This record gives sequence, structure tokens and C-alpha cells, in this order.
Amino acid sequence: MMKQKSKLLSLLLAVVMTFSLAVPAMAVEVPDAGDSLAGKIVILHTNDTHGGDMVSHEGDKTTDSIGTAGVAQLKKDYEAAGAEVLLLSAGDAIQGAPIVNLDKGVSEIGFMNAAGYDAMAPGNHEFDYGYENLKSLAASMDFPLLAANIVDKATQKPVFQTNGIFVYGLTKIGVFGLATPETASKANPKYVEGLEFLQGEALYACAQAQVDALKQDGCDLIVALGHLGVDPESAPNRSIDVCEHVKGIDLFVDGHSHSTNEQVAAQNGGSNVIDGTLLVSTGTKLANVGVVVYDPDAESLEYGAVAASDYTKSDAAVDKAVTERNTAVDGELSAVFAKTEVDLDGERAPGVRTQETNLGDFATDAILWQAREYLGQDKVDAAITNGGGIRASIPAGDISMKTMKTVFPFGNTVATVTLTGAQLLEALEAATCSTPTAIGAFPQVSGISFTIDTAVPYENGAQYGDTTYFAPAAPGARIKDVTIDGAALDLTKEYTIATNDFTAAGGDTYYVFKQAKLFDTTVAMEDALVNYTRDVLGGTITAERYGAPAGRITVLKDVLADYGDVSASAWYADAARFVLTNGLMNGTGKASFAPEATVTRGMVYQTLYNMAGKPAVAEAATFSDVSGKWYADAAAWAEDQGLTTGVGKGLFGGEKAMTRQELAKVFADYAETTGIHAANMELTAFTDAADVASWAKDGMERAVALGILSGSKGRLMPTGTAQRSQLAQMLKQFSKLEPTYTVEHITVQNGSRQVPAIVTMPVSASKDNKVPAVIMDHGHGGSKDENVGFGGIAVALAQEGIATIRMDFPGCGESKEPFTENYLSNMISDSNACKAYLLANYPVDPDAIGILGYSMGGRIAATLAGEKDSGYKAVVLLAGAVIDGRSLIASIMGGDDKMDAALAQAEQEGKYTLTTRYGQVQDLSSEWFHELIASQPLANAASYTGPVLVMYGDKDTIAPAEVNKLSLKAFPNATEIVVKDADHGYGFYSDQPDVTAAVEGGISGFFFQHLLAKTTEQAA
Repeated sequence: MMKQKSKLLSLLLAVVMTFSLAVPAMAVEVPDAGDSLAGKIVILHTNDTHGGDMVSHEGDKTTDSIGTAGVAQLKKDYEAAGAEVLLLSAGDAIQGAPIVNLDKGVSEIGFMNAAGYDAMAPGNHEFDYGYENLKSLAASMDFPLLAANIVDKATQKPVFQTNGIFVYGLTKIGVFGLATPETASKANPKYVEGLEFLQGEALYACAQAQVDALKQDGCDLIVALGHLGVDPESAPNRSIDVCEHVKGIDLFVDGHSHSTNEQVAAQNGGSNVIDGTLLVSTGTKLANVGVVVYDPDAESLEYGAVAASDYTKSDAAVDKAVTERNTAVDGELSAVFAKTEVDLDGERAPGVRTQETNLGDFATDAILWQAREYLGQDKVDAAITNGGGIRASIPAGDISMKTMKTVFPFGNTVATVTLTGAQLLEALEAATCSTPTAIGAFPQVSGISFTIDTAVPYENGAQYGDTTYFAPAAPGARIKDVTIDGAALDLTKEYTIATNDFTAAGGDTYYVFKQAKLFDTTVAMEDALVNYTRDVLGGTITAERYGAPAGRITVLKDVLADYGDVSASAWYADAARFVLTNGLMNGTGKASFAPEATVTRGMVYQTLYNMAGKPAVAEAATFSDVSGKWYADAAAWAEDQGLTTGVGKGLFGGEKAMTRQELAKVFADYAETTGIHAANMELTAFTDAADVASWAKDGMERAVALGILSGSKGRLMPTGTAQRSQLAQMLKQFSKLEPTYTVEHITVQNGSRQVPAIVTMPVSASKDNKVPAVIMDHGHGGSKDENVGFGGIAVALAQEGIATIRMDFPGCGESKEPFTENYLSNMISDSNACKAYLLANYPVDPDAIGILGYSMGGRIAATLAGEKDSGYKAVVLLAGAVIDGRSLIASIMGGDDKMDAALAQAEQEGKYTLTTRYGQVQDLSSEWFHELIASQPLANAASYTGPVLVMYGDKDTIAPAEVNKLSLKAFPNATEIVVKDADHGYGFYSDQPDVTAAVEGGISGFFFQHLLAKTTEQAA
């Protein structure tokens, strides 16, 4: 990796900065002719030009374009200043305006050849006219089309040139190309048939291989030329993700998300540098041309952009070619066929990718009308088109065919799909998976109405083929109140839906349409719009009919959108959403929830009063300090309920801050008054239990038992001041209580061994309502609680209606057995004994049993799952230790030599005493060694066809990704969840609420889907 230099050339930036600072790149002043850049290499780059080849300097930032002629002249200017110039395109050049659309990119490649481009990476829109068309265009290019991650599905060989090396004197610049995996769904599926776009880990590995090869070839500067983008919904296939996972890229020239350098930085914490890689992008339509100056001697990069508004020079020859083509296109398409009285909204966001618009209404009305004209008025029920297929707005005034070709440039035809209501619901749910964040699949509709509840998270189900999209885990969770022609959607009824041939073929998120019966009318989309406007609207799109959206789509706003200090990923986000939505808490000011603000007595009792429904208060409180206060009624109510007697001396003390133990006692007391009971839970598991005041001990024990309070890092922090985020979380948790579960400490007799265990049982379980259950196997030297981790998972599962049993293996936790009894066969036996005990003594469904194994427990779970007739219906391996036994022992011991010496000692002396990296002292028997060495946990994995979730952390060095990939490969029905920022502790032994939430949510969601949902289906 080359060294990044802190000073930027005065040519590019007028300030001194380091790449780690969040100082945005500034506009570039183009140098005069001379030798000011002698010895430098200038990399000019463009992306997402979308037919913006005509020079435009109208002073309107939305239309300003430097033009391809300007790009050509800019290259000449830098060469005249003494620089070597490398001109790169990051894709999406051949589509977007009639000047390039009409001949499917032929003219665009001619323009780029004339401008002197040196290399290009294909964007997803390069496939809009098909792979064969792109191959033909590539053959006409005077420069290489680079794409390392597009491979032939059958041969797995790249279909385009992967990289190029550009030599300037003694300096070699290596450039490799990457295309967005979203092409698989954003292009018409028939146009990319037979191609695979490597994504995720495969994408990273491909890029790393390119870097390594170019380094091997002696390249001084490594450039990734990619069309990946930085939009969050494109993760994990963004340029940012590649920069984070691939070492050795010096410069990443990006496209796809139409981002400027400043917008790139905004997605990366204010910096354009990611793990040593400079990431740049220029927006779209040649509003800017990117400039990166490489100084081989100083090994430095400086970057900026030339704005169209600041550069008016053009290459005469290129300008002539572009202008002549544009004039010809204008002549062909300039005839006016209609007019509109109103502006028709085709903007991206807010617009056709985020909400219903009047242009979306107009387009789908036309599609529906045309399909009915073709097939019969009673043969088509409704229409859908993807918002991403609408590429521009239509201003009020005359409408020409050029307008239509600009707004609808893809050459799509009107098609129909016949499918069930359930499939249609799935399509709507998937197409709004990121709403309110913009998505090209967003459905503009006619004959359909529905509501999107954006406060409900979109849960991924199965991945849609080799696309980057996922089916909804629960169709109808976010999409509600669907009607077809005014009647409620019938999930079993068949509907015929008019759409475009792209979505009909399963493009974007509409993968479910692949299962439908398809019919293509072959009527071009733009012809349908022309016909509808002429025959139905009489040539005029009126304000009366299309002056505003018709109200077909209702987007329910997430209440958190109004609060700038609550991140959607914050551990308390759901709680804040709950209390705000239900009126239990208010913000503290404009756009502020103040999650870290101190909780006061008035605030707490007011929230409980709100939760109770604000019952009428018969008389004022007896406290002398509440008259006229906003919480006066709450104080009176709390006094009547016996929840408070004040703080003494006749005072309520509404402004007094509350500690966590005070808060816990108030909630526990309120639970009692509302008929919610739970046995007290000893606090001995918490290291600061002794700090709990005697008057608060009972309340703290009940609050912990109820799941209202869970502590952090094994601590309750009882004397700490409570915060609003914690209050919100407690209110949310309290709202779930009826109670939802019971916790029972038991002892299971397994031969001569007594196995301490905990059964967590949903209160819904009964003889007539048997519930699913999960067996939980802990890690090496851990316990049934894994500090607080297993308890938290058990509670999460219980709240979903799933029972659990978790046990202490020999020598662990509360087990009285010596650690020399801690070896695989004993642990497997104890796990099986606890499973049998649970089935014999509790109302659990024997046909809905799952198993969870963490670390060494994962080895046990994998082994048991592979056994014939194991009975397990779902398996979770959390950082499962499934590598071969010798390697596992060596990793625990610190090397093969230490392992052999330890085994010899155990055989000779009956044990080997190990002090673990965590400070645990363990006596390991020779059986421990021999059984681990002999074990093959994945030997029978292929025979287990049930669902398996492989979960691991991106920072886990004990059971890293390559270990978990063994399980993914071995089990035929395995999926993975990679937990961000999680090490091998997974939040069990550290204060990482986001990690804890991801682990608990991922595991409980998986078992809910595969145990409880299946049980419900069977019962139905």
C-alpha cells in the first residue's frame, strides 16, 4: 500500500488536510499549458453519464453538463500542463437519454472513443439492451471493458477482460473492474441469462485476487474501477464494503449511486478514505469530472472535481459529433403528440422510488388500459410498474416522443402476469423492502391500493436466486389493507396484473413473478402511454385528473424519523418507537428524544399513568409540590394506587432524579397492582448485587425475573441514574408482560451425574397447547448462563412462545462434578438427558425441537444434528467450533507441541491443568483429548436437511469466518448471519447492546420461523 501524503496540491485544494479528516474535496482549477504537472499522472474519471453527452451551461444545476466534448478537452488541457492522463468511466454510459438509447449505445461508444477514454467498467444499465449487445459494443471500443466479477455460470470464467496495466515511464498503474451484483435483478433477467455477478465474500475474494495479481505484475498504483455505489441498501456489495474487506486498493473510482465525493464521505463518517483506500465518485450526467493527481515520487494522491458550471471549453471534433447526433435524434422525436397541464413527478426521492406520484398514476393507468384493450376489459385486474423504470419528470407543456423516450428509455413492452393474491402480496412487500429509503422496485399502481407501515422492519426470508434481494419472511408484515379494484385482496384468488416485461420476467425485487403465467402484448410502453393519452385523455393530461397523486398508496411514517438523536440501529430504537407511537413518552424538544437525559420521578409516574390510559382522578394528590405541574394528575393517580408516598415531608419530588433501583422497584410494584406475578430471581449472578439497597432488593429481583431489567456486563448498576432510553426500554418490556414466561431451576439426574439446568417456559404452554423448545449447549468452560447471554436468548425465545432448557456441563457453572468429567461423550449425554427430561415433564411439542450450540456447544449441536433420527427440526450454530479436533485443541493450548505434551501429562497423571486465556483453571482428562481428536462433528451433516443458521461475528478470531464456512458448506440447508462488531464473546461478557440485540434477534427470529411458524401451520 502506498503512503498517503497529507498535503494536497494547491491546484486541487486550497487547504491542507489529511485523508482521515472530513474535509470535502473542493472544485478543481484547471491548469494552464506548461510543465506545472510534469512527472504527475492525472486520473480523470466519470460515472453514470446516462447520455449527458451534450454540453449544457444553462446555469441550472440539474441540467448543467460538461459534455463528452468537455471531457475530451479537459484531458488535452491536463496533457498540455505536462501530465500523463488516464481517463476512466465507472459505467452507466449507454442509457438514459434518447441520444444514446435509440441506437442501444452505439453512438455513446463512438463519443467515448473520440474523447480518448482508456478503460470502462460496465454499469447495470450497460445490460439494458442485452449481454450480446454489450459484447458487440465492447468489440467496437478503443479501450478495454473491465469486469473481474462477471463470470459465465457454467464455466465460472470471466466474460470480459478483468484488468489492464497502464505504463507511464517507470510507473505502472493497474486497473481492474467490478460490476454491481444488483445487475442480476436490475437488468431484465433474460438479458443476463447465463451470467453470474459475484457478490459478498466472493466479490471480495475476486477483488483481492485482482489486487494481488497486479501487485505481482509490479504495479505501483492499484485502481479499482467499479460500479457498486455507496447506498446502504446495496450492502454488502458497496464500494465501501469492498474497501473494508480488500487490502491493497489505493484508489476506488466508483459509480451506481450517483454520489458526489461529498456524498460518499457522508456515507463513511465524513471521510473519503476507507482503510487506506481513497474512494471517489462524480455524481451523474457529467455535472462533474473527477480529478485525481498521482505523484509517483511522493507516492501521494490528491483529489477533487471539475464542475460543469466552472468549465466551458470543448473539443471541437467531439462536440461536432455529439451535436450532429443530438440534432438527428431531435428531428426524429420532436413531434408533439400531447400536452400536460401539470408537472408530472418522476423524481427519484422523494418521488417514484419512495411514494406514489402523479406520473406513476398516469403511467400505470395507461399500462392497465392498454392491457385491457389488448386482452379484454374484464381480463386484467390491475397494473404495477417499478418506479425505477421512470427516469425523469415531465414538465407542464408540450409532450413529444423525445419526452417519452427520456422518461421511459428502456424499450419495455406491456406484459401481464397471472398469480395468486399471496404472490402479489409478496411482490408488494419485497418491492418496498427499504421504504422509506428509495428503491427502484417501488410499485406505482393502478387498480390497487395499499398501506406501507415503515415502522415495521423488513425481515429477510430466502434469497431470491442469485440476486441481491430477499423474499419477505412474513408477507403482510409491512404491507397492509391491500385492495384490488376496491375489494380486499384474496390470498387464494388468481389475479391478472399488467406490468412491463422487465418486472414480469422477475426483474428488481419481483422475483415471485417468475412463478406466474406471463403474457407479453409486445406493445411498447411509450406507445401505450401515447395511445392512452390520445384515445382516453383526448391529448391532454389534465390537472383535474392528474394534478396530484390519487391516494392509492399510503406510507405510514416511522415516528423515529422526527427524532434526529435516535438512530434506527440504536439498541433502544424499538423502545423509543414504542413509547412515542403509543403516547407513553414525548420528545424533549424539536427533533429530540434525549435518550441519555436523566429520568425524574414525575417522568416515570407520568409514563405509567399514560400506560394505564390516564384514568380520571377523583381528587388532587396530598403532596404540596404538585399543584400546577404537568404531572399533577399522574402523582394523584400513583398515590391512589399505592405506588408512592412521596419523598418525605409531604413532597412528591417530581424533579428528583431516579436511580435504576428506584425505577426497578416502581415497575415491580406496578406489576403487582396489575396482576403480573413472577417469582423473585436471585441477584447473585450480578457482580454488584451487594450494592442493591435492602429496600430495593425485592423490587430488583422481581424486575429481573420479569425481564424488565437485565443489567449489563453482569452488573445491575443499581445506584446509577436512570436514563430516558432505559425508561423507554422498560416500558416496552413491561407492555409485553402477562407474564410471558416462567423460569425454573431444576436438576436432571443423568446416571450418576446431577446436571443443573434452567427451563424457561412460555406461559402459553399447556397440555392442550404444546410449544416448540430449544436445547441450549454452552461453550468450553462456560455455563448455562454464559454470563448473561444464554439467559437473554432464552427470554427472547420465550417471548416468541418457545421453551428452552440450558444446562451446566460437568465442572461448569453450578455443576458439582469435577472438570475431568467434562468431555464430549458426557456433554452429549447430558444434552440428550436434558432434552428427554424436558419432553417428559413439560408441555413441549416433540415434533418442534431445535438445538442451539455456542462455540464448543456448537460442536455438540452439529454432532447431534447429524445423528440418524435426531429429531431436531432446526439448528443454530453460534460460532460453532467444528474444525478438526487436533486443530481445536492446538488453538486452545497454543500450539501442537503444547497439545502433545499436555496429552502425555493427562495420560500419565490423570489430568492436565490448563489455565485458559480467560483465567479459568481446568483439569482436562485424557478422555477430553482423545474424544476431541476422534470427533468429526460435520461427518453426517449432509444427511441433515433441516434449516441451519450459522451465526458468527466479523471480529471473532477464535471461531473466524473460515471455520463457520465449514458448517455452511457441510449442511445442505444452511444460511448465515454475520454479526457486525462481534468478537467471540457476542456481547455475553461485554457491554455491546447492538451485538446482543443482533444475536438474540437473529436466533429467536430463526427458531420462530422454523419451529413456531411450522407448528402453527400444522395446527391450522
